[in-house]
Amino acid sequence: MLVTPQKPAAPSSSTNNIASAAVQGNQRFLHITQMPGSLDVAPATYEALLDMQTRGGRMQVWEQAPDNALAEVMGRNASGTTQQGRLAGLGSALLGQVASTGASYRQTVVDMAAVASPDRVQGKAMDALWSFKSRPSGSVELSIETRSGARVRLSIHDQREPSASGAGMSVEIVVEGELSVQEREALRALASGFDKAVQGLSGDDPKLDVEELLQFDSKAFTRLELQTEMYGKDRDGNRVLTLGAQIQVDGDRRAVQLRSRDGVVKMATDLRQPAQWGTDAQRANAVEHYLGRIDKAAERGQAKQPLVDLFKSSFAAMHSRYDAPHTGVGLKPGTALHTQPGTFGEEDQGLLTGLADFDASITATTRATNPRRTQELDTFHYTLNQSTHITGSSSRNRAVSQTQTAQLVASYHQSLLVSAAPRLDTTSASQNYLYNKVDDSSSTEVHLAYDNGEAIRATVTQSTSRALHTLRVENNQVTGDSTTAPGPQSRHTDLLPLLKRLQLQRQQDAQEADDTARRERQETLQTWHTQVLQGL
Repeated sequence: MLVTPQKPAAPSSSTNNIASAAVQGNQRFLHITQMPGSLDVAPATYEALLDMQTRGGRMQVWEQAPDNALAEVMGRNASGTTQQGRLAGLGSALLGQVASTGASYRQTVVDMAAVASPDRVQGKAMDALWSFKSRPSGSVELSIETRSGARVRLSIHDQREPSASGAGMSVEIVVEGELSVQEREALRALASGFDKAVQGLSGDDPKLDVEELLQFDSKAFTRLELQTEMYGKDRDGNRVLTLGAQIQVDGDRRAVQLRSRDGVVKMATDLRQPAQWGTDAQRANAVEHYLGRIDKAAERGQAKQPLVDLFKSSFAAMHSRYDAPHTGVGLKPGTALHTQPGTFGEEDQGLLTGLADFDASITATTRATNPRRTQELDTFHYTLNQSTHITGSSSRNRAVSQTQTAQLVASYHQSLLVSAAPRLDTTSASQNYLYNKVDDSSSTEVHLAYDNGEAIRATVTQSTSRALHTLRVENNQVTGDSTTAPGPQSRHTDLLPLLKRLQLQRQQDAQEADDTARRERQETLQTWHTQVLQGL
């Protein structure tokens, strides 16, 4: 526990002996029992904690006594060399600390070269803390709001790169308000999900692994926000952001934004209409189809695979388990009806995706890769959207419309000989390539309507437009200019007769145990579902 600021006493002979021994390599761990909340110079006292042999004449300096499970994890991780390894287990340890105490807390550990005086220890430790906060190699912040009105903020600042002031890490827990027993246990339950999220975002091949984190206790928490930033070095040795993430979750919405050197991924899901959510199997099938569509768009527009992988993992994560199943036709606030007893029938679900509404986009960093023709930019922008509107006065008198859209706009350079990008420079000899521009779009609209429980409308309308413009350049001379655009294609299907027949079959199935008829009916519904998922 931090002591009250006081005038520092003269260093004792034992303290001087400790510092001297550290310089000689027989290091003892020290901890600073008082470290100021600000970065201003302030008095500090020192205490020997442990006799310990170390290599290379280095010491670990702690802000306060490392006497809990959190400090144990910090001490172990401080010697790690990878960002993922240094952050491993820290999230769960922080949640365990606040769940156990319900109180604010902070700790810092600095790994630095041993010095001969406590004053220099304090100075170097403060320099290191400043470095952690202002230029970390990795930072994590988790903010949570509880139903009782309390707020919890957990933060990690890590510096794995050795500097003049040393490497190390700093953690902090800030609790505003009083946490109930239920809220503290709900925090503890987040530990595994928090760790998985941080590990996924800090790896060499980052991904969004937040399925467990998204399943927070909605009875205890109203809002959760996770922010992370990971830094590395570019080819010139400059510090650059390798991945920044912001994830926001509440009872109505999930949103994520990921930023890397390759581009930006954004996605939001609307959780206010649980009536349209399908079964786990149906949602999994829909996600699989969408991931396949993303791969096809990435291939057509020549997107970089790491950015595409981030987009795919984000899409899958945002459509992982939504919540406990609800009954009733849920309507968005402001419509005539919010909830009605009864759920959509299997026929309805077969014509809907089963997913919550969403907006998703992937935008690659624009690059001018041809110094001879700087107006020829390499770009990639792909968007996916779904919106669903449910109206009516009752579950027997309702109308449902669901629209899916996709758009791909991209441009890229391609070698004349292979599919890879050409190596372009200022010489005419390098100017042999194809410059492609892609402009594709597609949409699927489903309309369903019921009057007194009887289906009166069931249609699926799908449209697609694809265009590819290609400029051929040889020895810096344009030798070809062509556009491939088959023209918009549209298909309209009236499924009302089939819908009525399947509804009748369902009623008969309830009275007669006909496995063959039931299986055929399920196969027909699966075919419908696959059809509505076809698109760009």
